[in-house]
Amino acid sequence: MPSRNLPATPDAKLPKIPLSDISFEHLASDHDLLSFSCRQQELNDYLTADALKNQDAHVAVTYLAIYDGTCVGYFSILNDSIIKKDIDPEDDKEWYTHSYYPAIKIAPTHQDYEGRDIGRAMLTAIRSIATEVSRHSGCCVLTVDAKPDAESFYERFGFHRALKTRKKNTIPMYRCNIF
Repeated sequence: MPSRNLPATPDAKLPKIPLSDISFEHLASDHDLLSFSCRQQELNDYLTADALKNQDAHVAVTYLAIYDGTCVGYFSILNDSIIKKDIDPEDDKEWYTHSYYPAIKIAPTHQDYEGRDIGRAMLTAIRSIATEVSRHSGCCVLTVDAKPDAESFYERFGFHRALKTRKKNTIPMYRCNIF
């Protein structure tokens, strides 16, 4: 499905979409998700087949990024933790005596709107949600299992590879100092 407001030539630079033009909606059963498409089929499948089930089971909460009436991205948020020895010693808080840091795991993605600041907008929304969550529950780290082609994106926003990477198809990453 061709995207609106896109340049006619594939090499033309895509205009950035301001954060103020994107709304974030809590996933509901009446959202049309079938037109959503990203490069990773498993992420498309998660959104259309599993996201609402996981939300109803209180496993993860999914938010849609809506631009001009179209779902241009989504992210799911769930509770997580990261073991202290898996983060860079420079990120460790010496005074913190527990073995794990409380975290929020994020799972963002987006479709043909790549390069238009949708990812940045989603990370801004995630940070806002994490700030609110931290008022009610411990949370000082964001974690993500990044697809290999998304690693550089997360690095631009302060994420680091976990020191121990045990995943086959993803790269465990984290970001401390989220507030």
